[in-house]
Amino acid sequence: MSHNFINDLINALNRVVTPDVALLKEILIVGGMPEKTENLRYLSFNRYVEEKEKKSIEFSAVAVINNRRVEQWRLEGYSKKLSQMVFSTRWTRNPLDLFVSNIRCTPEILDIMHSAPAPYSLLGILQIEELEKSGFFKRKVRIVRPVLAIPGLREEDLKKLIEFERKNEIEKSRVGGVLVYRKVNH
Repeated sequence: MSHNFINDLINALNRVVTPDVALLKEILIVGGMPEKTENLRYLSFNRYVEEKEKKSIEFSAVAVINNRRVEQWRLEGYSKKLSQMVFSTRWTRNPLDLFVSNIRCTPEILDIMHSAPAPYSLLGILQIEELEKSGFFKRKVRIVRPVLAIPGLREEDLKKLIEFERKNEIEKSRVGGVLVYRKVNH
């Protein structure tokens, strides 16, 4: 583990997407890392788009999380139930809020972050849009998933993290002009 937090965070992202490194470095430098008393620091708007065959892949880095404060950030009991109720796929219109709540309500992920050798993690949102054909009809399907880049993870922790990301995938669609998010069934 190096002392260059920014390169470590970008390298940890490579398991999912290869972002525009120069742009992401600039955003992380300008945004800075969370202070010792901050749980997370939101990043300025950024987006990396890549077209592959009939898919569009869009990645945005949205926040840097302070791994050393996750114990104070953990939601349990009534606070956890309230957060899960408010930030559910039924009500939320912002996947970032949903993903942050899901991280805070998942003790296993918080334990992984707390025990990680890196002091920071990077939270991103990956959106994959695909054109789905069914007979004469065409429909765009957009899958939105969290990406949590934690440098220096052990293999078993990485598997748990990948499973968490997969379980928290949501499908974004429009129903009667209203934007709706639903859990993807795996």
